[in-house]
Amino acid sequence: MSVSNPSAATASQPKSQSPDSDIEQLVGLLGSLMPLLLHFQSQTQQQPHQFGNVMVPNPALDRQAAENLIGDMIAGSLRTLSAYLETNAGLHPGFESCVAMVSQAAQRFAARDYAQAFNLIWLTYRAIETIRAADPRIPPPRAAASDQTSSSIH
Repeated sequence: MSVSNPSAATASQPKSQSPDSDIEQLVGLLGSLMPLLLHFQSQTQQQPHQFGNVMVPNPALDRQAAENLIGDMIAGSLRTLSAYLETNAGLHPGFESCVAMVSQAAQRFAARDYAQAFNLIWLTYRAIETIRAADPRIPPPRAAASDQTSSSIH
C-alpha cells in the first residue's frame, strides 16, 4: 500500500469497514515508518540502563501503540488545520471546502473511524496546497502549528 496517495487506498474501500480493518489499514500506512522505529529500537537496546527492555514483541501492545500513535497524529493534524483555517478561511477563497472537510474529519475521528479521518485530513492538505500554488503568499498550515506550539510552551 502506498503512503504517497492514501486517498486512493481508502477511496476504494467500502464505507462500512469495521474499526478493526480501519486500524489494520492505518497500521499498513505506517509501514514506511518501520525503518525509523527499528532505529529507535536498536538505540533503546544499546542503552538498556535508560529505558529497560520495553521492546518485547507483543502484538496486542503493538496494535494499541499504533492506534494511540494514529489517534495522536490525527488529533494534532485536526488542531493544526482548525487553527489554520480559523485564521485563513475568511481571507482566501476556496478554504470553505477545507473547513467542511476538517469538520467531517473531526466527526470521523470522534467515531474512531481513523482511516476516513486520515483520508479527509490528507484531502484537506492537498486542497490547501492547491490553493497555495495559485497564491504562494498564503502561509502553510505548519505556520499555524508553530504559532500554537510557541504559545503553549511559554
